[in-house]
Amino acid sequence: MNVLCGVGILSTPYAVKEGGWLGLSILLTFAVLSYYTGILLRSCLDSQPGLETYPDIGQAAFGTTGRVAISIILYVELYACCVEYIILESDNLSSLFPNAHLNFGAFELNSHHLFAVMTALAVLPTVWLRDMSVLSYISVDQVGFQTKGTTLNLSTLPVAIGLYGYCYSGHAIFPNIYTSMVKPSQYPAVLLTSFAICTMMYAAVAVLGYMMFGESTQSQFTLNMPQDLVASKIALWTTVVNPFTKYPFY
Repeated sequence: MNVLCGVGILSTPYAVKEGGWLGLSILLTFAVLSYYTGILLRSCLDSQPGLETYPDIGQAAFGTTGRVAISIILYVELYACCVEYIILESDNLSSLFPNAHLNFGAFELNSHHLFAVMTALAVLPTVWLRDMSVLSYISVDQVGFQTKGTTLNLSTLPVAIGLYGYCYSGHAIFPNIYTSMVKPSQYPAVLLTSFAICTMMYAAVAVLGYMMFGESTQSQFTLNMPQDLVASKIALWTTVVNPFTKYPFY
């Protein structure tokens, strides 16, 4: 749940705006395909003793070349995810504290750069976790309608496809989770439950978010919320806290 239902949910209303209502079928398609490939991944890990990570699977399938290729692709994706979380933190904290800055002689950081640096430093302790089961304790906290929208927007549908695909981009760390489970036999049931719940949440937020903000929907719907309301600040702070539960995975 913590892996799948993350900050991607903030962009699902924007995906509806870009792809149209029929684009939501892509969300369901990705959910089915991701669940199926998650099960296949478990089969790969169980195919022979000693397989615990993606590079191990690459080694077993294609030798050293496979291990190197898989490692490069895997770590580039994980690095991109970590950068994305820092940008997200920077955007939301800058929205909460727009006047924050740091001057040190000729060196100056505006609010976006300052919070990006602070976030990077703050998450460092979380990446030292090696037991994924510890995250079960870290992750405990997890307007009127105005528009009908378009049925299908082909010109910007690729944007929606990318956003929906990002919602299910947890495969890179599924092996770590599987090997950390106390009862690995429950992996299929856990995966099915997680995908079902997360897909319903994604779809609900996508529909309600777009119906509320319409064509003015921004890339993160939290940026559409009135900044002077207490509820908006709570939502932003929740968004700020969420990535801290993700970094140990990556």
